[in-house]
Amino acid sequence: MLQTEDEEVMRVYGGFSRALLSVVDVGALASPRGSEARIAAGVAVYRNNVRAAYLRVLKDAFPVVARLVGDGFFRFMAHEYFHAHPPKSPLVARYGADLPEFLEQFEPAKSLPYLPDIAHLEIAWLEAYHAAEAAPLRPDELFDLVGDDPDRARLVLHPSARLLASPHPIHAIWRHNREENEKPLQLAPGGERVLIVRPYGEVKVEPINVATFLVIEALADGARLGAAIEAAIDQRPGASVSEFVQLIATSGVVTAASIVD
Repeated sequence: MLQTEDEEVMRVYGGFSRALLSVVDVGALASPRGSEARIAAGVAVYRNNVRAAYLRVLKDAFPVVARLVGDGFFRFMAHEYFHAHPPKSPLVARYGADLPEFLEQFEPAKSLPYLPDIAHLEIAWLEAYHAAEAAPLRPDELFDLVGDDPDRARLVLHPSARLLASPHPIHAIWRHNREENEKPLQLAPGGERVLIVRPYGEVKVEPINVATFLVIEALADGARLGAAIEAAIDQRPGASVSEFVQLIATSGVVTAASIVD
């Protein structure tokens, strides 16, 4: 069966797209009415430009990862990531969502076991940066709304709020390299739990204790304030409800509260 002109155009454009974002043989794009060599050379130019653009996107999105591994290793890693995870969305800014999972399996990076979680943290920072605006409640406003009914209080978290727990001191590593500090980094043993939120137009990345993490995590899962505090009380024996409310309020993570039956 003879191909129609539209089918031939779709075949060529489909092959062109695959060639830009994969390792297919550019010769497969050749049209019976075209020059294979000319097509292959043209595609190679476009392919190099497209890949270079995506590699710049990765470096802009993961500056701490790039600093930790160095420019040469990052280019090599980004090249391998590009082949393993070619872009699927036309939104270039979203490229790199699978990088943490890729790093977990990337053998050359095994000597840096914290690297995937640093990548997770950088993604959380970007998500918080691009999240919707919302005004956080002040501590006095939250206390007034919650009153004596924490068991019935349901809190709304800021759209930018993200939590990340790691067996590694990721906040200390991230901050040291984000600030491009040249001094040696002294790391405390153990992992860290991190809150990422943008309450007043600027993304905050802060380490938080286990109790605060558990409360915010429970609230994010839809628990009422009383139940969320119960989930964390073992981590702070003797702590009062007001102490937990103060911790939550000062974090800038709550934007609304209501009392429900």
